[in-house]
Amino acid sequence: MINSIQALRFIFAIFILCEHFPIDADHPHLIPGAGPMGVSFFLVLSGFVMSIGYEDRVKAPTFNWKDFMIRRLIRLWPLHLLCLGVWIILAYGAWGSNAIHPLPLLGNALLFQWLPIEHIGGNGVAWCLSVLVIFYAVYPLLARLKSRHLLLIAATFSIGLLLLEPICPTEKIYWYWYISPFNRIVDFILGMLCYHSYRHLIQRNIGAAWSSLPSVCCWLFELLPIILYTVALLTLQANDTPYASVAYFYAPSFLTILVFAISSSCPNKICLSSIIDRPWLVYLGQISFSFYMIHNLVILSVKQILTRIAPEVGWELRLIITFVMVAGLSIVINRFYEAPIANFLSKKLLPKR
Repeated sequence: MINSIQALRFIFAIFILCEHFPIDADHPHLIPGAGPMGVSFFLVLSGFVMSIGYEDRVKAPTFNWKDFMIRRLIRLWPLHLLCLGVWIILAYGAWGSNAIHPLPLLGNALLFQWLPIEHIGGNGVAWCLSVLVIFYAVYPLLARLKSRHLLLIAATFSIGLLLLEPICPTEKIYWYWYISPFNRIVDFILGMLCYHSYRHLIQRNIGAAWSSLPSVCCWLFELLPIILYTVALLTLQANDTPYASVAYFYAPSFLTILVFAISSSCPNKICLSSIIDRPWLVYLGQISFSFYMIHNLVILSVKQILTRIAPEVGWELRLIITFVMVAGLSIVINRFYEAPIANFLSKKLLPKR
């Protein structure tokens, strides 16, 4: 993984936390729209990272789809099940809710949250895993396609969904645009196309061209996608629709990953990518999956606890407490649960090399 992009993973995980963090009853989001922005970044990044690690491997005659999927599930499923178990305990006990629906939650455990089924939510943020598993499953097929074919598939899904939107029930429109894998695969394919663009530019010796640019130009190139993110975020806040919360972030996510990947190919040049390329921030990026999976559980729990024992505490202090707890627990979970479980299952389920 490119270090600056690894650092960006943690930064965008914080944005998702800010979406889910409530200030008060009238302001349920600290930064409205930051969640869709972060989700788009992570889905596009998944296509990019998958292509870096596996595009050549899946084309090899020795490629084994079963082992490939086992590796992906080992990475996702154990932490998902842990968080779902914690969610059930908290929802039934600490949060005072008796709305536990066994059959939908079984579907949740099996990563079927992408289906529009009532009460299947559980630890709500895990829906993203359910669509990623689908994308991972079809990735070996997509990886064999040329860029123009991938672009055609993405355009076909987007146009088809726009044409079919009038027949979608109103109560399902959020699922239709925001969660449905038929729409979110566009993000994933954009990530694959981002890798194709990056590989093409590297082959054309873009690193030398980047090194020869004045530092101010490099800064401007890196700031451009950030400006686009800001414009998209402000526009979404003024005109919030499920489709807008997805489509507005296509271009910024694509450009952010592409520009920072290119910039990182010149580590000796002082620019934004070199500033965020810090070991501690890169490490936090490595645990960003744990951060993402537990952040909403911690947000809700801290809010419940402080409401009962210290209702006078302001949202600013609650935010600090929440962030410290999420970051600390992410480190602990990654070190003592996520990594050991993945290593154990890899040894048991995968062939030895």
